[in-house]
Amino acid sequence: MSNVKIVDVIIRKTAEQKVLRGEGNLSVVVSAPSVVEIHGSAQDVARYVRQGKDLLIYMKDGSVIRCTNYFIEDPDGKLHSELVFNDNQHLTHVTFSDVNDVNGLAPVELTAHSAPISSIEPFLEHQSDTDDLLAWVASGVLAGGAVGALLSHDGGHNKHHKDVVDNTRDVEHAKPTFIVSDKVGAKQGVLASKDITDDHSPTFSGTGQPGATIQIKDSKGNTIASAQVDKDGKWSVIIPKQADGEYSWSVVQIDGSKVTPAGDITLTITSADATITLATTAGDNVINAAEQGKGFTISGASNHLPKDTALTITLN
Repeated sequence: MSNVKIVDVIIRKTAEQKVLRGEGNLSVVVSAPSVVEIHGSAQDVARYVRQGKDLLIYMKDGSVIRCTNYFIEDPDGKLHSELVFNDNQHLTHVTFSDVNDVNGLAPVELTAHSAPISSIEPFLEHQSDTDDLLAWVASGVLAGGAVGALLSHDGGHNKHHKDVVDNTRDVEHAKPTFIVSDKVGAKQGVLASKDITDDHSPTFSGTGQPGATIQIKDSKGNTIASAQVDKDGKWSVIIPKQADGEYSWSVVQIDGSKVTPAGDITLTITSADATITLATTAGDNVINAAEQGKGFTISGASNHLPKDTALTITLN
């Protein structure tokens, strides 16, 4: 079965359209809030992932459709992009309920909700004066040669700009991402650069191009661990045990001859117990009535205590 994908990108305010065709992975750039119409069934999707402003659509055949800037909004915040699937019989509108909870560039899997629609016309602000164009945009049933036929017979009289981009090849390899997790001790979770951890073998995990190799390299460029990205675009590896000290690691993806960096991180690993010291309070560690009424500051210092560790202070 052919793996050629067809995606229409229709800007909601102007009805300007771009048709993209491609095999394997497909990169779709959204320049303004648009209707992204994928010719196929929503049932062919394995999962949806948000990374920053991008929407990654992982298909069950192992390919990925990356919609760059899908989650941008117009300046007044009234319009955002809409995702529609067209299987040549029905239109299916897909929305996501948890996009407002996503921050940063870490990939987050989304919860999708599908609903049948009869037309994409309600998503378009611009009203066309050309019945043929509106019928094409609203029904979304033309593809391939039919699209070419429509464009060739337009005669240059239609004021709406339409482009057909034929990329029948892999136009983008999924960009690698990673996080580092502490899975030892009382305080566990995702680590940020410059953090202190007591996990001497932290876990690296993330996303990438299915089938590609992920390598973890030290500051000298030596590979200390590697993993293969699975068919769902995920990978994970626990690095070898490290001694106490500060370390800088970088993560790269190798897919054939293509090497793509995912970023780097610096961590301090220590076995030392955390300590907390309390500074002198109110000048003499005695809180009199006047100081109690005005309020006073309690402060101190810590060693080997991870950033953002919560402290509880109890008086008396």
